[in-house]
Amino acid sequence: MTYRFVGANFDQMHMNTNLEWVADHPDAEIVGVCDEDPSTSTGSLEDAVEAHDIPDDRVFDDLEACIETTDPDVVLGCPMNSEHARFVERVAEYDVHVAIEKPLADSLASADRMIDAMTGTDNLFALNWPVMWDPVKHEVRRLVQDGTIGEVEEIQYYGGNAGAPPADSWFYDPAAGGGSMLDYLGYGATFSTWFRDGELPESVTAEDYVPEDLEVDVQSSTIARFEDGLSAFQTSWRMPTNPWEIEPQPMKGYVLVGTEGSISTVERGVEIRVQTDAEPEGYEVEPEQLPDRFQNLVHYVIDRLETGGEPEGPCDPAFCREAHRIVETAKQSAAAGERLELVD
Repeated sequence: MTYRFVGANFDQMHMNTNLEWVADHPDAEIVGVCDEDPSTSTGSLEDAVEAHDIPDDRVFDDLEACIETTDPDVVLGCPMNSEHARFVERVAEYDVHVAIEKPLADSLASADRMIDAMTGTDNLFALNWPVMWDPVKHEVRRLVQDGTIGEVEEIQYYGGNAGAPPADSWFYDPAAGGGSMLDYLGYGATFSTWFRDGELPESVTAEDYVPEDLEVDVQSSTIARFEDGLSAFQTSWRMPTNPWEIEPQPMKGYVLVGTEGSISTVERGVEIRVQTDAEPEGYEVEPEQLPDRFQNLVHYVIDRLETGGEPEGPCDPAFCREAHRIVETAKQSAAAGERLELVD
């Protein structure tokens, strides 16, 4: 079977990569693309049309018209953060599967709207976190599950980039769900929760920094209080270099501290380093090869459709909703200037 994919809205620049994955998959085809508001796009509809030779009658500026005309099996969505809930609600009116770009939503209320819209439709609903296709993240989780460092007591996360390109994009609009906290805390909260097998903190304290010439934060620091310790998540758009081009200092990544050791993914040139009570000098770990479904989003979606498997971990909207409680509480804590119990 060949699965028919539509790429809708290019607010997130990842849409162009997502469509490349469709084009490269032997059992997938692009049957349409749609960009409803090019003025907010950080990806490029034009580049996608040219790269994949998409005919004019398969290019749309209206989501409903796109779906009704092309009859897709799967809709890949990259709307701005504030539009995630409305986008999924619109797609849910049709008998199609949907995968939405990270983060899950701009708020818990929006997350609940999305999950409610897809509940009972019998259609797949999945999240695309680009780092979900990174073997390193899976290896870190495997090491934790194997008891390599005992019980996790602390996780430190540092994530971000050198700004959010382009400088005048919706990423700098608070009403659109902009800011470094929403851009990157979702990564730290979601994958840290995954590493800890779903364990959530009791309370959260957060601060953000909004420069005088901007309306959104360019830095945030979040402290999550668990029963057995504290974890720290930092986001920044002030890195000296873009991490996918040149490794910045401080370096992006995670450090996990357990009762019997630690795991680091931030040392330059070393993907994973483990230190244990038995081997205090530490050692490097090469990540195992992932199952085929984790090659990329399109491989994952097709595998779930072929096997009937449910979305797993960070691909699962219900899981992401729980992790997003950390982000929601951090937003409220930064606004209130105090530590808050984890919101429901």
